[in-house]
Amino acid sequence: MAYIDPATAWMKYIIFMINFVIWVMGGAILGIGIWIRADSDFWEYHNGMNIPQYYQACYVVITLGVIILIIGFFGCCGAALDSPCMLFTYFVIMVLVVVMELAATGLVWKHADGEKFQDFLTTSIKEQIDKYIAGDGDSGRFIELLQLHLECCGGRDKDDYHEDDIPQSCSSDRTNNIFIHGCGENLRRYLEQKAGAIGGVALGLVLVQILSLIFTGCLFCILREDATQAY
Repeated sequence: MAYIDPATAWMKYIIFMINFVIWVMGGAILGIGIWIRADSDFWEYHNGMNIPQYYQACYVVITLGVIILIIGFFGCCGAALDSPCMLFTYFVIMVLVVVMELAATGLVWKHADGEKFQDFLTTSIKEQIDKYIAGDGDSGRFIELLQLHLECCGGRDKDDYHEDDIPQSCSSDRTNNIFIHGCGENLRRYLEQKAGAIGGVALGLVLVQILSLIFTGCLFCILREDATQAY
């Protein structure tokens, strides 16, 4: 049996464990992507608003989740089989995945920049309200859904309606009081929660992946040097 340096053996175990963590986190990212995709309210908001970044990021996240599940397993095999070729391939793919993760996070967070984003949402909602008041059925359904589910009224507040035209969806079922928050503010918070879930897991995963890249690079160099000496 060939002698295995203890440091090399420990490095292989560490890479194996890190890739197991990456595999689990890849499953978490896939789950979040499916959770957002399956949220019917989210897609109603997307269809009524011009926020394509969230739509694009959802499918990027699902794709990343599947890829990470595969390469996590691939990295474990590369360390277990002492294959420099597999480790190098894994290293290159992992770098590309990290770039994709940062791109997905950037797509989601590009618009989630506080007051500016809220102003954009408020203006868009007020445009839908104007169509609703003019008799547009699609805009009416969208505004009713928005106000009921987010417990808000108007784009900025209830003053976006004439006092006699405030719909019932602006009022709480429990107290019958009109909601004090505008839908622009509440929708921004809703979207930021989705972005935070994606960004938080992605950031943690990127840190783990960088650690994996460091150890994988070291193990690759050791195995390549051993292969060179063997010849």
